[in-house]
Amino acid sequence: MTLTELRGVIPPIVTPFDEAGELDTASLRRATNYLIDNGVHGIFCLGSTGECAALTDVERITIVKTVVEETAGRVPVLAGITETSTRRTIRLGQMVIEAGAQAVVVAPPFYHMNSQDELLTYYRDLAAALPVPIIAYNVPVLVKTPLEPATVEILAKEGTILALKDSGGNSNILRDYIMRTKGIPGFTVLTGMEFLVDTAIQMGAHGSVPGIGNVAPAEYVELYNLSCAGEYAKARELQERLIKLFEICYQGSPKLSGSASALSGFKSAMRWLGVIETAKMAPPLGSLNAEEEEKVRQVLVDLGFLK
Repeated sequence: MTLTELRGVIPPIVTPFDEAGELDTASLRRATNYLIDNGVHGIFCLGSTGECAALTDVERITIVKTVVEETAGRVPVLAGITETSTRRTIRLGQMVIEAGAQAVVVAPPFYHMNSQDELLTYYRDLAAALPVPIIAYNVPVLVKTPLEPATVEILAKEGTILALKDSGGNSNILRDYIMRTKGIPGFTVLTGMEFLVDTAIQMGAHGSVPGIGNVAPAEYVELYNLSCAGEYAKARELQERLIKLFEICYQGSPKLSGSASALSGFKSAMRWLGVIETAKMAPPLGSLNAEEEEKVRQVLVDLGFLK
Protein backbone atom coordinates (compact mmCIF):
# COMPACT_ATOMS: atom_id res chain seq x y z
CA MET A 1 0.00 0.00 0.00
CA THR A 2 1.31 3.43 -0.93
CA LEU A 3 0.08 6.91 -0.21
CA THR A 4 -1.33 7.20 -3.71
CA GLU A 5 -4.06 4.82 -2.55
CA LEU A 6 -5.13 3.87 0.98
CA ARG A 7 -6.68 0.45 1.53
CA GLY A 8 -6.98 -2.14 4.24
CA VAL A 9 -7.09 -1.90 8.02
CA ILE A 10 -5.70 1.30 9.52
CA PRO A 11 -6.41 1.39 13.28
CA PRO A 12 -6.53 4.71 15.14
CA ILE A 13 -3.89 3.87 17.72
CA VAL A 14 -4.62 4.51 21.41
CA THR A 15 -2.56 6.96 23.45
CA PRO A 16 -1.13 5.16 26.52
CA PHE A 17 -0.45 6.97 29.80
CA ASP A 18 1.44 5.82 32.88
CA GLU A 19 0.09 5.83 36.44
CA ALA A 20 1.17 9.45 36.87
CA GLY A 21 -0.78 10.48 33.77
CA GLU A 22 2.27 11.07 31.61
CA LEU A 23 2.59 9.83 28.04
CA ASP A 24 3.91 6.24 28.09
CA THR A 25 6.10 5.98 25.00
CA ALA A 26 7.29 2.46 25.85
CA SER A 27 3.69 1.22 25.72
CA LEU A 28 3.10 3.24 22.56
CA ARG A 29 6.01 1.45 20.91
CA ARG A 30 4.62 -1.94 21.97
CA ALA A 31 1.19 -0.98 20.65
CA THR A 32 2.72 0.05 17.33
CA ASN A 33 4.48 -3.28 16.95
CA TYR A 34 1.41 -5.20 18.11
CA LEU A 35 -0.60 -3.65 15.28
CA ILE A 36 2.08 -4.15 12.63
CA ASP A 37 2.90 -7.70 13.72
CA ASN A 38 -0.79 -8.54 13.29
CA GLY A 39 -0.87 -7.36 9.71
CA VAL A 40 -2.42 -3.89 9.68
CA HIS A 41 -1.94 -1.78 6.56
CA GLY A 42 -1.29 1.55 8.27
CA ILE A 43 -1.48 3.37 11.61
CA PHE A 44 -3.55 6.49 12.34
CA CYS A 45 -2.21 8.65 15.19
CA LEU A 46 -4.22 11.38 16.93
CA GLY A 47 -7.67 10.09 16.11
CA SER A 48 -10.71 10.11 18.38
CA THR A 49 -9.62 6.75 19.83
CA GLY A 50 -6.25 8.36 20.54
CA GLU A 51 -7.94 11.06 22.65
CA CYS A 52 -6.65 13.68 20.22
CA ALA A 53 -8.68 16.60 21.58
CA ALA A 54 -7.35 16.04 25.12
CA LEU A 55 -3.65 16.13 24.20
CA THR A 56 -1.13 18.95 24.39
CA ASP A 57 0.90 19.90 21.32
CA VAL A 58 4.00 18.37 22.91
CA GLU A 59 2.15 15.09 23.46
CA ARG A 60 0.80 15.09 19.91
CA ILE A 61 4.21 15.57 18.34
CA THR A 62 5.84 13.03 20.65
CA ILE A 63 3.20 10.45 19.67
CA VAL A 64 3.74 10.96 15.95
CA LYS A 65 7.53 10.90 16.26
CA THR A 66 7.43 7.75 18.38
CA VAL A 67 5.09 5.85 16.06
CA VAL A 68 7.01 6.95 12.94
CA GLU A 69 10.30 5.89 14.50
CA GLU A 70 8.97 2.52 15.68
CA THR A 71 7.18 1.84 12.40
CA ALA A 72 10.43 2.40 10.51
CA GLY A 73 8.69 2.55 7.15
CA ARG A 74 6.89 -0.79 7.51
CA VAL A 75 3.45 0.82 7.09
CA PRO A 76 2.28 4.38 6.42
CA VAL A 77 1.65 6.63 9.41
CA LEU A 78 -1.29 9.05 9.28
CA ALA A 79 -1.93 11.83 11.79
CA GLY A 80 -5.13 13.60 12.73
CA ILE A 81 -5.06 17.38 12.60
CA THR A 82 -8.70 18.30 13.20
CA GLU A 83 -8.82 21.77 14.69
CA THR A 84 -11.07 24.83 15.03
CA SER A 85 -9.90 26.94 12.09
CA THR A 86 -7.87 26.88 8.89
CA ARG A 87 -4.83 28.55 10.47
CA ARG A 88 -4.79 26.25 13.47
CA THR A 89 -5.21 23.15 11.28
CA ILE A 90 -2.38 24.18 8.96
CA ARG A 91 -0.15 24.87 11.97
CA LEU A 92 -0.82 21.43 13.45
CA GLY A 93 -0.43 19.84 10.02
CA GLN A 94 3.00 21.37 9.58
CA MET A 95 4.01 20.06 13.01
CA VAL A 96 2.94 16.46 12.41
CA ILE A 97 4.46 16.42 8.92
CA GLU A 98 7.76 17.61 10.37
CA ALA A 99 7.42 14.77 12.90
CA GLY A 100 7.16 12.28 10.02
CA ALA A 101 3.45 11.78 9.24
CA GLN A 102 2.94 10.74 5.62
CA ALA A 103 -0.68 11.90 5.39
CA VAL A 104 -3.11 13.92 7.49
CA VAL A 105 -6.68 13.13 8.52
CA VAL A 106 -9.00 16.11 8.84
CA ALA A 107 -12.62 16.43 9.95
CA PRO A 108 -14.50 19.71 9.50
CA PRO A 109 -13.56 22.31 12.11
CA PHE A 110 -15.28 21.83 15.44
CA TYR A 111 -16.99 24.37 17.74
CA HIS A 112 -18.51 26.58 15.03
CA MET A 113 -20.69 24.97 12.37
CA ASN A 114 -19.68 25.43 8.74
CA SER A 115 -21.50 25.49 5.41
CA GLN A 116 -20.51 23.04 2.69
CA ASP A 117 -19.09 25.94 0.64
CA GLU A 118 -16.90 26.85 3.60
CA LEU A 119 -15.72 23.24 3.81
CA LEU A 120 -14.76 23.25 0.13
CA THR A 121 -12.60 26.31 0.74
CA TYR A 122 -11.23 24.80 3.94
CA TYR A 123 -9.97 21.58 2.35
CA ARG A 124 -8.61 23.41 -0.69
CA ASP A 125 -6.66 25.79 1.56
CA LEU A 126 -5.24 22.85 3.50
CA ALA A 127 -4.22 21.07 0.30
CA ALA A 128 -2.46 24.19 -0.93
CA ALA A 129 -0.56 24.61 2.35
CA LEU A 130 0.38 21.03 3.26
CA PRO A 131 2.69 18.82 1.14
CA VAL A 132 1.12 15.45 2.00
CA PRO A 133 -2.16 13.74 1.04
CA ILE A 134 -5.32 14.70 2.93
CA ILE A 135 -7.89 12.19 4.14
CA ALA A 136 -11.24 13.80 4.87
CA TYR A 137 -13.03 12.56 7.98
CA ASN A 138 -16.79 12.56 8.41
CA VAL A 139 -17.65 12.45 12.12
CA PRO A 140 -20.55 14.88 12.72
CA VAL A 141 -21.29 13.55 16.21
CA LEU A 142 -18.01 15.13 17.38
CA VAL A 143 -17.61 18.20 15.15
CA LYS A 144 -21.25 19.19 14.42
CA THR A 145 -20.81 19.61 10.65
CA PRO A 146 -21.24 16.63 8.31
CA LEU A 147 -19.33 16.19 5.08
CA GLU A 148 -22.11 15.85 2.54
CA PRO A 149 -21.58 13.32 -0.27
CA ALA A 150 -21.69 16.02 -2.94
CA THR A 151 -18.91 17.91 -1.14
CA VAL A 152 -16.75 14.80 -0.94
CA GLU A 153 -17.38 14.10 -4.63
CA ILE A 154 -16.17 17.57 -5.63
CA LEU A 155 -13.04 17.38 -3.46
CA ALA A 156 -12.24 13.86 -4.68
CA LYS A 157 -12.68 14.69 -8.37
CA GLU A 158 -10.38 17.71 -8.15
CA GLY A 159 -7.74 15.73 -6.23
CA THR A 160 -7.93 17.81 -3.07
CA ILE A 161 -8.43 14.72 -0.92
CA LEU A 162 -6.97 11.23 -1.32
CA ALA A 163 -9.58 9.33 0.68
CA LEU A 164 -12.50 9.59 3.06
CA LYS A 165 -12.93 8.06 6.50
CA ASP A 166 -16.63 7.84 7.34
CA SER A 167 -17.71 7.52 10.97
CA GLY A 168 -21.10 9.10 10.44
CA GLY A 169 -22.99 5.94 11.35
CA ASN A 170 -25.39 6.09 8.38
CA SER A 171 -24.96 3.27 5.88
CA ASN A 172 -27.12 5.07 3.29
CA ILE A 173 -24.72 8.01 3.29
CA LEU A 174 -21.74 5.64 3.19
CA ARG A 175 -23.18 4.04 0.06
CA ASP A 176 -23.68 7.50 -1.46
CA TYR A 177 -20.00 8.34 -0.84
CA ILE A 178 -18.98 5.09 -2.52
CA MET A 179 -21.28 5.50 -5.52
CA ARG A 180 -20.25 9.10 -6.15
CA THR A 181 -16.50 8.40 -6.02
CA LYS A 182 -16.11 4.87 -7.40
CA GLY A 183 -14.97 6.07 -10.81
CA ILE A 184 -12.22 8.34 -9.45
CA PRO A 185 -8.80 6.66 -9.90
CA GLY A 186 -7.06 5.99 -6.60
CA PHE A 187 -9.77 7.46 -4.39
CA THR A 188 -10.84 5.24 -1.51
CA VAL A 189 -13.55 5.20 1.14
CA LEU A 190 -12.74 3.76 4.56
CA THR A 191 -15.36 2.99 7.17
CA GLY A 192 -15.03 3.79 10.86
CA MET A 193 -18.16 1.76 11.66
CA GLU A 194 -16.63 -1.34 13.23
CA PHE A 195 -19.97 -3.19 13.33
CA LEU A 196 -20.42 -2.98 9.56
CA VAL A 197 -17.02 -3.64 8.01
CA ASP A 198 -18.16 -6.72 6.10
CA THR A 199 -21.22 -4.90 4.77
CA ALA A 200 -19.23 -1.77 3.90
CA ILE A 201 -16.72 -3.72 1.84
CA GLN A 202 -19.52 -5.53 0.02
CA MET A 203 -20.91 -2.08 -0.84
CA GLY A 204 -17.54 -1.07 -2.27
CA ALA A 205 -15.62 0.45 0.63
CA HIS A 206 -11.87 -0.13 0.53
CA GLY A 207 -11.06 -0.76 4.18
CA SER A 208 -11.69 0.22 7.76
CA VAL A 209 -10.33 2.42 10.54
CA PRO A 210 -11.49 0.39 13.57
CA GLY A 211 -10.88 1.70 17.08
CA ILE A 212 -11.35 -1.76 18.53
CA GLY A 213 -8.76 -2.91 16.00
CA ASN A 214 -6.29 -1.87 18.71
CA VAL A 215 -7.52 -4.91 20.65
CA ALA A 216 -8.11 -7.35 17.77
CA PRO A 217 -5.98 -6.23 14.81
CA ALA A 218 -5.48 -9.71 13.34
CA GLU A 219 -9.22 -10.33 13.36
CA TYR A 220 -9.95 -7.07 11.55
CA VAL A 221 -7.30 -7.89 8.96
CA GLU A 222 -8.88 -11.32 8.50
CA LEU A 223 -12.32 -9.71 8.22
CA TYR A 224 -11.01 -7.39 5.52
CA ASN A 225 -9.40 -10.25 3.61
CA LEU A 226 -12.50 -12.46 3.81
CA SER A 227 -14.76 -9.63 2.68
CA CYS A 228 -12.51 -8.73 -0.25
CA ALA A 229 -12.38 -12.40 -1.27
CA GLY A 230 -16.16 -12.68 -1.31
CA GLU A 231 -16.19 -15.13 1.61
CA TYR A 232 -19.26 -13.41 2.97
CA ALA A 233 -20.56 -16.15 5.28
CA LYS A 234 -17.18 -16.46 7.02
CA ALA A 235 -16.85 -12.67 7.12
CA ARG A 236 -20.30 -12.33 8.71
CA GLU A 237 -19.42 -14.93 11.37
CA LEU A 238 -16.22 -13.09 12.26
CA GLN A 239 -17.96 -9.72 12.18
CA GLU A 240 -20.53 -10.97 14.68
CA ARG A 241 -17.77 -12.21 17.01
CA LEU A 242 -16.17 -8.78 16.88
CA ILE A 243 -19.51 -7.12 17.65
CA LYS A 244 -19.65 -9.24 20.81
CA LEU A 245 -16.17 -7.97 21.69
CA PHE A 246 -17.68 -4.50 21.97
CA GLU A 247 -19.01 -5.51 25.38
CA ILE A 248 -15.65 -4.26 26.66
CA CYS A 249 -16.86 -0.74 25.83
CA TYR A 250 -19.99 -0.89 27.98
CA GLN A 251 -18.55 -1.68 31.40
CA GLY A 252 -18.05 1.89 32.62
CA SER A 253 -20.36 4.87 32.97
CA PRO A 254 -21.83 6.37 30.89
CA LYS A 255 -22.47 3.27 28.79
CA LEU A 256 -22.31 5.11 25.48
CA SER A 257 -20.38 4.24 22.34
CA GLY A 258 -17.75 6.93 21.84
CA SER A 259 -17.75 7.92 25.51
CA ALA A 260 -14.68 7.87 27.72
CA SER A 261 -15.76 4.52 29.15
CA ALA A 262 -15.79 3.02 25.65
CA LEU A 263 -12.25 4.17 24.94
CA SER A 264 -11.14 3.08 28.39
CA GLY A 265 -12.54 -0.35 27.53
CA PHE A 266 -10.13 -0.52 24.60
CA LYS A 267 -7.25 0.40 26.88
CA SER A 268 -8.29 -2.02 29.60
CA ALA A 269 -8.39 -4.87 27.09
CA MET A 270 -4.96 -3.93 25.77
CA ARG A 271 -3.64 -3.88 29.33
CA TRP A 272 -5.02 -7.38 29.95
CA LEU A 273 -3.38 -8.51 26.70
CA GLY A 274 -0.03 -7.13 27.89
CA VAL A 275 0.28 -4.48 25.18
CA ILE A 276 0.12 -1.37 27.38
CA GLU A 277 0.77 -0.81 31.09
CA THR A 278 -2.37 1.03 32.24
CA ALA A 279 -5.87 1.94 31.07
CA LYS A 280 -5.47 5.54 32.23
CA MET A 281 -7.27 8.21 30.22
CA ALA A 282 -6.35 11.85 29.59
CA PRO A 283 -8.12 14.01 32.22
CA PRO A 284 -10.93 14.83 32.60
CA LEU A 285 -11.82 11.57 30.84
CA GLY A 286 -12.38 8.89 33.44
CA SER A 287 -10.84 5.43 33.66
CA LEU A 288 -12.50 2.13 34.54
CA ASN A 289 -12.35 0.97 38.15
CA ALA A 290 -11.02 -2.44 39.18
CA GLU A 291 -14.45 -4.10 39.07
CA GLU A 292 -15.14 -2.74 35.58
CA GLU A 293 -11.71 -3.82 34.35
CA GLU A 294 -12.40 -7.34 35.62
CA LYS A 295 -15.58 -7.39 33.52
CA VAL A 296 -13.48 -6.45 30.49
CA ARG A 297 -11.15 -9.36 31.24
CA GLN A 298 -14.09 -11.74 31.40
CA VAL A 299 -15.33 -10.61 27.98
CA LEU A 300 -11.87 -11.33 26.54
CA VAL A 301 -11.84 -14.78 28.15
CA ASP A 302 -15.37 -15.63 27.05
CA LEU A 303 -14.55 -14.79 23.42
CA GLY A 304 -11.20 -16.57 23.40
CA PHE A 305 -8.96 -13.51 23.22
CA LEU A 306 -7.46 -14.26 26.63
CA LYS A 307 -6.96 -17.48 28.59
